[in-house]
Amino acid sequence: MKVLLIDPPHRLFPGLRMWTPSFGLLQLGAYLEREGIEVQIIDATALPAPWRDLSHLVLTSGAEVIGITCSATCLSPEAIQTIHLCKKILPKTTIVAGGSHFTLLAETILQELKELDYIILGEGESAFSQLLQDLSRIEKGKGVKSIAYREDGKIVINGRQPPVPNLDSLPFPAYHLIDMESEAYYWHGMGRRAFGLSTSRGCGDRCAYCSETRFWEGVWRGRSGKKIVEEISFLHHQYGKTLFVFNENTFNWSRKRVEEFLEELGKTGLRIHFWFQSRIKDILRDEDLIPEMKRLGLYEVMLGIESIQPDVLNRYEKQQSREMAQKAIDILKKNKIMIMANIMFGDWNDTEESMREVFQFIKVQSDFLVLTLTTPLPGTKYFEEAERLGRIRERDFGQYDFMHPVMDAKFLSAQEVHHLQQLYLKKYYTQPRILLGAFFNPNPFKRMAYRLILRYVWEHATKRPWKQPNLQEEVGSGELGVLS
Repeated sequence: MKVLLIDPPHRLFPGLRMWTPSFGLLQLGAYLEREGIEVQIIDATALPAPWRDLSHLVLTSGAEVIGITCSATCLSPEAIQTIHLCKKILPKTTIVAGGSHFTLLAETILQELKELDYIILGEGESAFSQLLQDLSRIEKGKGVKSIAYREDGKIVINGRQPPVPNLDSLPFPAYHLIDMESEAYYWHGMGRRAFGLSTSRGCGDRCAYCSETRFWEGVWRGRSGKKIVEEISFLHHQYGKTLFVFNENTFNWSRKRVEEFLEELGKTGLRIHFWFQSRIKDILRDEDLIPEMKRLGLYEVMLGIESIQPDVLNRYEKQQSREMAQKAIDILKKNKIMIMANIMFGDWNDTEESMREVFQFIKVQSDFLVLTLTTPLPGTKYFEEAERLGRIRERDFGQYDFMHPVMDAKFLSAQEVHHLQQLYLKKYYTQPRILLGAFFNPNPFKRMAYRLILRYVWEHATKRPWKQPNLQEEVGSGELGVLS
């Protein structure tokens, strides 16, 4: 059986102009290959002419089953467009979708998207493999857990399979199935030496706005520190990678794993650099490990601050405080580790004054600012409340990227919150220390990042914003109703 796995064409953020291949598809591809299944992966964003080339590759693939991923709500319009495209080109092919958006909205999507045959719920390796085995039988996968489908006009959602208990049992991602030299993976400013990794699944926190909690059912699992270092060594020796970004919410969830990772990395003698996202509480817990992390290559941490207002943090269900955030910042600064502060504007309790206070708290303490808009992702507790109370103003899921206004606050409209976000981003990134830092900051990583920012500011000031080449603008235009 021939299987084609597709990550659809996506729009790139103009400030970075880079893309990371789908870790889920790479892992799934490796798993299916180990099961003896013939697999092809298309990362369509990396194609020279994404939609045109995707159409040609689908037509010539000979695939009997096509799997399409959608890792985030804001990527769903392109995923749905790809499902339409594949069914039109190969009408007899079985179409399967997976990822958090399709999992959390499985019933609604199957009701509206007739071209879609199955949805994989949650973790995909075992369920997808079992589905492929059963497709030749009369029942065609209908007894497989973690599968949703239509039967006699009704939507059937089978219960979830237990998660893979040990992620070390999975093979390394199938990097050989994509073009690792693609220009799309050239991280501007970082060069070809940079690459992303995913070493864990899920999160044990219960943040109200986070779809990861629902998708992974509130459980964190991670590969061992030894396996992480083995993958880093492979990517270094095979592809020349020396700068690694851990693309996961909580790389350092487990102190034991971090200790093993540091021990194994130290044994290799590899000269690398890396950064990761972290909860505040994990930085506080591992204060004594930070110097060793720095010695072995940690240069930056994206810190999940979100807010410093107690009422807002309570609504987010974040178990942290302003005082905890300050201590974590002090620990990182003491160890000369760059801080990328992540904060959000636009909770129901946010006011112009409270958001100004958050901005002033972080303005001079962070090296970079990720200032997003509070977004009620479908399937989350936050979305359910916002929907019930009529606060949502945007129905195009393509806009649910934490940068477009989606809902009102108590005293501010969605557009007013968006205006304040743009205002404070401008204030932050036009600080002299950042503009001059693009040329004179002694830290090479800061110079690198500040030059990207300076380029972005200059393009907008001259009204010549970068446009992604060869990507059709009509895709995801909102013509698909609730699914868009």
